[in-house]
Amino acid sequence: MKRLNAPIVTAETIRGMEDMSFFTHALIFDDLLIVAQRETNCFVLKSSEGLIVIDAIWPSKSAFDAITAAIRDVGWNPARIRKLVLTHGHVDHTGCGKWIVEQFQARTYLSAADDIFWQEHPAKPDRPESWKDFPIHVHVKDGDTITLGDKTIFVCGTPGHTPGGLSYLFPVQENGEMHMAGLWGGTTPPRTKEGVLQYLRSLDYFLREAKRRGADVALTNHTAVDNGLERIAYSRKRMSYMPNIYVVGQDGFQRFCQVFYTMSYEMLGRLEGRGISDRKAGDEAIDFTLD
Repeated sequence: MKRLNAPIVTAETIRGMEDMSFFTHALIFDDLLIVAQRETNCFVLKSSEGLIVIDAIWPSKSAFDAITAAIRDVGWNPARIRKLVLTHGHVDHTGCGKWIVEQFQARTYLSAADDIFWQEHPAKPDRPESWKDFPIHVHVKDGDTITLGDKTIFVCGTPGHTPGGLSYLFPVQENGEMHMAGLWGGTTPPRTKEGVLQYLRSLDYFLREAKRRGADVALTNHTAVDNGLERIAYSRKRMSYMPNIYVVGQDGFQRFCQVFYTMSYEMLGRLEGRGISDRKAGDEAIDFTLD
């Protein structure tokens, strides 16, 4: 199974983010569950003192039900959800957080910049479900840590995709062997030259931090980036003698993230050729970026 050199993003991809008719999940480490719909992932990290949900798919009760059902399916208790950690303030990541907060009184984490961004610039202004609908209890920034029991998430400030985007590094284990997972928080580069350059600076920084902490597990929050649904299907059928497809090694992690450089340079090329970000106010356009 080979990672795509660049994700194929179409209008159908974007529409697929709202399709709540399909969900899948897999326990990819002893302490890490992935839950996905067609285009978007969420992760549940198990600690000695409860569960941490990382991103929340879509503002739909169906997404909430899918996440809690997946947690039960692997033998965990959704009532032990203690924290909801968000990568950025787009609706397909803030997702069903309202239900998680209301039902489990989970504490929520996001950057201050993206808390404001989410409130002032909802992804779909004409649709109330995309408006901010739950509080952020803790504003986190680069260099912070988020700890629950025996698990600590290292916070990397990676603006670009959004003004206050965050990426995360955190330990996971399988059969007693420790690994360090890396999650790049904002999939696609923005649609301005200045934004892309900021995105690239953030990516350079995140890869330095990933190397420093020995990241060898590659995670993404959109399935288009890494043949994600195939990786989940493999993990669901995986036998004990088969390798963990998410463990790519430290050098492999650096190579894996080249897809984000590829998208960035492609975007710069489009911009230089009278591309999408040169539109004047009022120009009609279709946004083919992954939120």
